[in-house]
Amino acid sequence: MITPIIMETNIEEVRSKLVLLAERESKRVHIDIGDGLFSDYLSPSPADLQEFDLSKLEVDMHLMVDDPTEWIEECVALKPARLIAQIERMGSQKLFLEAVESYGGEGGLALAINTPIDEIEKESLELAQTILLLSVPTGTSGSPFDERVIEKIKSLRKIYSGKILIDGGINKETYQKVIEVGASEAGANSSYWKGEI
Repeated sequence: MITPIIMETNIEEVRSKLVLLAERESKRVHIDIGDGLFSDYLSPSPADLQEFDLSKLEVDMHLMVDDPTEWIEECVALKPARLIAQIERMGSQKLFLEAVESYGGEGGLALAINTPIDEIEKESLELAQTILLLSVPTGTSGSPFDERVIEKIKSLRKIYSGKILIDGGINKETYQKVIEVGASEAGANSSYWKGEI
């Protein structure tokens, strides 16, 4: 399964892509949220997105922000199916996952390409329903697929039975690679919007 990613700095670009997804009768979307602090990427906020009707879509939200636990309440107003956040500046992985679950959502943890698998706390590994592995630098679009993620998928799959989601540099060839070594699904940004997927 490949889910289209919306990673935009402009609210009107988000609107255009949501219209296109509606025309294509897409069922899923992955929306990247950035605060401009965790990385250079600064997106419209979850509150800004409340003007859109997302009820016909299964929404993943990926938080690339400082202290993602502070963002949970604003995000759950959009009723995402999954709320996934980078662990690098997360105070407590366990607290984040439990807080998302308390709102009735599915929580996930995300790792930058340079973050090793052993940075995931053992207890959190058991709580997380999805682990997202970035295969490009955080907050970038159109970057080439980083082959180092292949070994990370293999290592993670040995200790984790949940969903492994790969984000970045995904096209038909790289999607096949990650699925073959144990990934469950992927998200595609530039290749999807260019019509390559």
